[in-house]
Amino acid sequence: MRVNRIEELARAAEAYPLLADLRPEHLAKLVEIAEERSFEQDEIIFGEGATSECLFLIASGKIALETIAGGKRIVIQTLSAGDAMGWSALTHSAKTHFQARALSHVQTIAFEGAKLAVACEYDPVLGYEIMKRLLALVTERLDHTRMQVVDMYGKRAAARS
Repeated sequence: MRVNRIEELARAAEAYPLLADLRPEHLAKLVEIAEERSFEQDEIIFGEGATSECLFLIASGKIALETIAGGKRIVIQTLSAGDAMGWSALTHSAKTHFQARALSHVQTIAFEGAKLAVACEYDPVLGYEIMKRLLALVTERLDHTRMQVVDMYGKRAAARS
């Protein structure tokens, strides 16, 4: 029997750091705008520089956040169940910063950025909670990106020695 991921979200919000400890009424508002979306292995979920449309919670599977440099894919971070991506969907006319590629069959819970923005504007307490959590997510992405840059340049410097 297939598990309805949106019902699962309502029952198990603690599994998603982005939703953990939200008030029940806030979680209920989010469940109303949630959609299930699935992706197959190697499917590009969104490309780097694309219009950012959705915030995704990963229910199952693995996703690589990548950037393309010098014709090569560079994995910035690998995401799995409980992780979130697509934070820029809450900003108007935002572009994605990375490419997201499914490494396996992936099931997600998606929130259209426009709908989520309206929910956050309508309920400023919910909006503040979501923005605090998204700021932590952005910080985590910056840390992973920084580590990739340090790793790449460290390897190049070692190769030159």
